[in-house]
Amino acid sequence: RRQAEQVYNQWARAGGDQQEPPHPHAVVRKIADAGFFLSTYMHLQNYLEKIRNRGDILEPRQFVLNLLPWAGEDRYVNYLSCDIPGPA
Repeated sequence: RRQAEQVYNQWARAGGDQQEPPHPHAVVRKIADAGFFLSTYMHLQNYLEKIRNRGDILEPRQFVLNLLPWAGEDRYVNYLSCDIPGPA
């Protein structure tokens, strides 16, 4: 969750400063450098590339769900949603 919030903040600052948002590969590398080794990195990278190419706003909840697809199960939803900002 913290990683998703940090990337969201970077993404939002880039948009406000009229700069390019972070490159998807750099975001995935940041997640890996934080010690997360998952087989779902391509899901996250594809999501980031799609929204970056469209100029859309990153949604932290979707970020987490692309990285951890099983987190969408009912028992995790409240935990994931409690302090992750929604789309601006």
